[in-house]
Amino acid sequence: MAKKELENNEPKLTKEQVYALAKECFEKQDYELAVSYYEQAVRLDSAEAEYELAQLYQAGIGVDKDDKKASYYFELAAMLEHTEAQNAIGDCFYFGQGVPRNYKKAVYWYRQAANKGQEYALESIANCYYRGEGVVQDFGQAMHYFEQSAEKGSDWANYYLGECYNYGKGVEVDQTKAAMYYTKAAEAGNALAQSNLGDCYAYGNGVTKDFGEAVKWYEKAAEAGNEWAQNKLANCYYYGDGVEQDYAKAVEYFAKSAEAGNKNSMSRLADCYYYGRGVDQDYDKAFGYYQKAAEAGHNISKYNLGNCYFNGYGVEQDYAKAVEWYLQAAEQNIEGAINKLGDCYANGYGVDQSYELAVEWYTKAANKGNGWAQDNLGSCYEYGKGVEKDVQKAIEWYTKAADKGNKHAKTRLQRLA
Repeated sequence: MAKKELENNEPKLTKEQVYALAKECFEKQDYELAVSYYEQAVRLDSAEAEYELAQLYQAGIGVDKDDKKASYYFELAAMLEHTEAQNAIGDCFYFGQGVPRNYKKAVYWYRQAANKGQEYALESIANCYYRGEGVVQDFGQAMHYFEQSAEKGSDWANYYLGECYNYGKGVEVDQTKAAMYYTKAAEAGNALAQSNLGDCYAYGNGVTKDFGEAVKWYEKAAEAGNEWAQNKLANCYYYGDGVEQDYAKAVEYFAKSAEAGNKNSMSRLADCYYYGRGVDQDYDKAFGYYQKAAEAGHNISKYNLGNCYFNGYGVEQDYAKAVEWYLQAAEQNIEGAINKLGDCYANGYGVDQSYELAVEWYTKAANKGNGWAQDNLGSCYEYGKGVEKDVQKAIEWYTKAADKGNKHAKTRLQRLA
C-alpha cells in the first residue's frame, strides 16, 4: 500500500494495522517508510510502535542516531505499560543516555518492569540494591531480586548470588553455596564467575582443593580477556600449581594482564625481567614495569623501584630517588622499604647521615618481623650506633634475625658467644 493511500485511509486503519505495516517495511529493510508508519502508529498510541521507534533512534537505523528521542519514545511506551520499554527507560536514566542520569527514576522504572517479571529489570534493580544506587543499600533486597533473575537464567544474577554467599552480604557466609552459584554462572560463560570459581578450587573454598580445576577455569576466563584470571593463571605457571612449571608461559599471561592495566601483573612481569625468569634478564624492562606498577599504586613495586634507583639497575643510580620511593612504600608498611630507609640514614645515601634516624627505621621494620632489620638493629646495639651500646639487646635482635634464617646474624651470634 502506498504512503499516500494510507494517509487517505488513515481513519479506517487501526493502530495494530499501521504497526503491522511498519514491521513489514522494517523486515523488507525499507527503513525510511518503516519510520513513517511507526510515527503514525505512535500517534495512535501504539506502545509497540513507540518502543520499536525508540530502538531505531537508539541504533540510528532509518533515522539519525538520537539518544534523546530514543529515551522520549521509550518513556511514552513505558507509560503505556510496555514492560521492555520500562526496563529500557530505566537503563536510560541509569546510564544517562538521552536524559540526565537519575538513579531514583531508573529504580522506579526497573521496579515497574521487575514486578512483571522482566528478566533484565530484575537483574538491574537487584544491582541497584546491591550498590545502593537510587535506593538505600540493601543486600537482602538485592538477593531477593537476584534469585528471581537467576531463576530466569541470568548468569550475572548467579554471579552476584555467589558474591553474596562468599562475602556474607545479606546472608551468612556459605562458601559451598557461593561455589555453586559461581559454577552456574561460569558454565554460562561469565568470565568473572570463572575466575572466582578458579579461586574456589585454588584455595578449597566450598569445593575440594584442586589446582587442576582452578587452572581449567582460570584458562576459560583468561581466554575471555579477564585480567585477574590471566594474572592467576600466570602465577600457576610460575609456581607450577596445577600445571608444569613454565616461566615462559607465566610471562605470556603476565604480559597480557599487564597490557590490560593490571598493576599486580606489571609488578610480576618486572620480577621476571629482573631475575631473568622466562625471559632474558633485562633491568631496563624490569625498571619500566616497576615504574608503571608503582605509578599505578602498587606498593611492593614502589619498594622495588627504589631498589632499582639504589643499585642503578635499569636507570642511573640515584640515592635521593631511591629514598623518595622507599618513603612511599614505607608509608604503606612495606617492611623491606622501612629497613632500606634505615640503611640510607646509616650510610648517608640520599639523606644526611643519622644513626639515630637509622635506628628508628630499623626498629620499625624489626618490630614488623623483618629479619634484615633485626640484624641491622642488633648491629646498632652492639656497636652503640644511634643508641647506647647494649650487647644483650644486640644478642636478642641477632637471635630473632637468626631464627628467620639470617646468616649474618648467625655469624654475629657465634662471635659474641
